[in-house]
Amino acid sequence: MTTFPARTRLHLLALACYSALAFIVLHALIFHNGTHTAGYDYFNYHWNFWFLRYLSQTTGINAYLNDFVFYPALTNYGFHAYAAFWYPFWALIEPLVGTLTAFNVIIFTACTLNGYALFVLLRREGVAPGLALIGGIALQTFPIARYWYYNTHINLMNWFWLPLHLILWSQTVNATRAGSIPRMVFWAAVQGIALYGLAMSDHQFPIFAAFLLVPFGLLSLWQARRTPPHLIRLVATALLTVSIAVALLWFCGYLPHAFQFRGTLAPGDPAGRPGVANHLFSMAETWWLWNTPSLGAFVTLAALAALIAALFARRVRHQQDGRWLWFWIGIPPFLIALGGTLQLGEVLLPTPYRLLHALTGGMFGMPWRLAPIFVIAMAVFAGKVFTPILAGKQRVQIAVVVGAFLANAWAIRLWQTAPLDPVLPAYAFYAEIGAERGAPYDDLIVVEVPTGVATGEVILGDPRATQLQWYGITHQKRMINGFISRAPVEHFFYIETGDPMLSWLGQRVPLDAPFVQMQMRERIFGYPIGYFVVHQDLIGRESAALTEIFDFFNQDRNMRELLCPLWVEGAAVAYRTAAHPDWDGCPQRVPPNGVIDLGAAEDVRFIGRGWHYAETIAGITARWTGAEAGARLYLRLPEQRAYQITLSAQAFGQARQLSLFANGVPLEAVSVQPDELAEYTFRLPPEALPFEDGYLELALAYDLGGQDAALGRTLGVLVDWLRLTPLEETDNSE
Repeated sequence: MTTFPARTRLHLLALACYSALAFIVLHALIFHNGTHTAGYDYFNYHWNFWFLRYLSQTTGINAYLNDFVFYPALTNYGFHAYAAFWYPFWALIEPLVGTLTAFNVIIFTACTLNGYALFVLLRREGVAPGLALIGGIALQTFPIARYWYYNTHINLMNWFWLPLHLILWSQTVNATRAGSIPRMVFWAAVQGIALYGLAMSDHQFPIFAAFLLVPFGLLSLWQARRTPPHLIRLVATALLTVSIAVALLWFCGYLPHAFQFRGTLAPGDPAGRPGVANHLFSMAETWWLWNTPSLGAFVTLAALAALIAALFARRVRHQQDGRWLWFWIGIPPFLIALGGTLQLGEVLLPTPYRLLHALTGGMFGMPWRLAPIFVIAMAVFAGKVFTPILAGKQRVQIAVVVGAFLANAWAIRLWQTAPLDPVLPAYAFYAEIGAERGAPYDDLIVVEVPTGVATGEVILGDPRATQLQWYGITHQKRMINGFISRAPVEHFFYIETGDPMLSWLGQRVPLDAPFVQMQMRERIFGYPIGYFVVHQDLIGRESAALTEIFDFFNQDRNMRELLCPLWVEGAAVAYRTAAHPDWDGCPQRVPPNGVIDLGAAEDVRFIGRGWHYAETIAGITARWTGAEAGARLYLRLPEQRAYQITLSAQAFGQARQLSLFANGVPLEAVSVQPDELAEYTFRLPPEALPFEDGYLELALAYDLGGQDAALGRTLGVLVDWLRLTPLEETDNSE
């Protein structure tokens, strides 16, 4: 029977512990795998990895300078958070399990490593196993770390890098002390590659790492000062390490494009940035939100207890084990994490964060992101303090470890998970668009409606509209909607209210029909735009803005020559444009079997202004008129011939006169009764026939008297369906 050495058993046990704890922390994600996602930003990171794979299979696309988002702007992605460190892992498992499961595996892995890496560092620093286990748990379950897990921030959850780099640096120091050139080069290469991986996790991690690596690097140089050969070797190895990392970032990373970044970033006031000052000893009710970061009581109280013990406990206060270096290393990130301003009574004090904000050109926008450095430093400090105090007291150690675990679990509400969001609906038509590959299909643009864009600094429009970037994974086309971590405001700010077409499609400005017509025609053929996709659920099925969009897309003669409602699926309506290579007119505007079923999903191909939202009443789908004085329908007739038009309708509250106009020609009026649905027939005379393009505009006019103000809307007649029957068929039936 094979037995593992005690040290190996300890590490296997620690890994099992952190894996089990990761399951507890992430159980909501695991149990909802494939159906729900963590946090608002998930779409961006999934799109990142799809795009990295896409450009690896496609020539002529630059990962750091392209127009796939915020089209037509050619945007520098030098400061975009690709989180590319995890891409190879995703590329390996995504084909087997899908992207949603692959991301949950990545989050689970990082969560486990956060605890285990700190455990390894604590053991190397001489901390007792039980205390080392608790230190790793404190980082793994830290409220801010859980915030990153539950927001799919795979770029910022990777705190295992910091303990790992301290361990690698100690190996470098040992190699230089031994004078072994091969070992020095080896560890320099390993740490250089690891620094590259750290930087490719997120641009901010070099800043995070500097708070630990710089002090320990300087300490190593100071300790080597009396041995010049060792000092020289150490400096040379450190320079080689950094050179390897910089070279990799330059030739295989974002560094050249970061230096070439030009443009104005969205303004931000460092004084108002949120920090942990309000939750040093508590958990916010909404710890999963960016503006309510929490330290929780456990880490703060443990650090205070360790400080008191270090100052007053006889057994440890005079020991020289480097604990105070760790304590002082933890103070600067703690002060920065407090936020932009610290309020003491009526006094407002600036914090060191403002300096960091200025040094990074305003790009470092969240001071509380430094809080895990405080956790790491205080875990080592506390471990070094309490290890000698508890030495030889096994039962006390067990009690302390168990008590600390329970105290931490209670303080951070370990059992609590953040709310999850359902995955956006999977629409089959996006896959059909994605199947259109090669020239000229690859040049088509997809315009999602409503429009919305975002960076790490600002969101313009409905935040949900930005998430429509998710569908780029499927349709594989350029788009306007989406997210780039840092982008010049010149590339996207116009979309807010400065662009008649895109601002109107985002419901931020009123419709300027002539100007929008001109813009759409120019852009359909100039960009070219291949598809407009209208998301009714994001605009609001009861919104007048939705009817206005359909009216514009369906009625305007210029627009119906350019747009065709090709697919209606779920809440989405996808219009193909005349710029599409497969454009051959629009048979979809001809009612199937001559019937328009009002209230059914497909009626959006034909409706215009004046209709209220679709409803299901007593088992039938229908729409009320009355949103305006008249209600319109737009359709195409398959033949130029006379028709009979039949409506299934019912009046609201009282008998109402209903008049029908066909291409502006008045037809006979009827009196619609309020008691029940009934059929009302109109004859379409030759003079009302469509022009040569076959399009017919029907307008329903009705009186709107006798309204009930309590309903909150004005109602005319309820229409269940409209049917067109060729007069020849009617004559034959008679």
